[in-house]
Amino acid sequence: MKINKIASIFVILVLSTIYSCGTGVKGNNSVVAGNELKIINDMGNFNEIINGNTPVLVDFYADWCAPCKMMAPIMQQVSREMEGKVKVIKVDVDKNEDVARKYQIRSIPTMILFKNGKVMWQGVGVMQADQIKAIIQKNS
Repeated sequence: MKINKIASIFVILVLSTIYSCGTGVKGNNSVVAGNELKIINDMGNFNEIINGNTPVLVDFYADWCAPCKMMAPIMQQVSREMEGKVKVIKVDVDKNEDVARKYQIRSIPTMILFKNGKVMWQGVGVMQADQIKAIIQKNS
């Protein structure tokens, strides 16, 4: 039983890493549109996005972070399944140290749910899509 569980976790890690290399995440200074994950490096744009009426789930990550790579397909799934209910964006903490410091990001991946500019929820570590969707629904 333990071997099957370990083997399953290993397969998930490998597939998540492979899948995260092609998740459709776009380049720098993007604007959130549709259900695609966008990397936001324009912090003026970031502030505008989180202050809107639509809830915004921000995934604080780094390219070198293995758990962050595991979250990429999960965040893509949440974005796709909750299109129109939430915006999902990614912020690279290495490229945006000021915003990481502002929101006291100490570990990654860290997800923060904003609504009208206010932090509604904050979580750290890998989470499943269903958990994240439940949190969004509860706090929206």
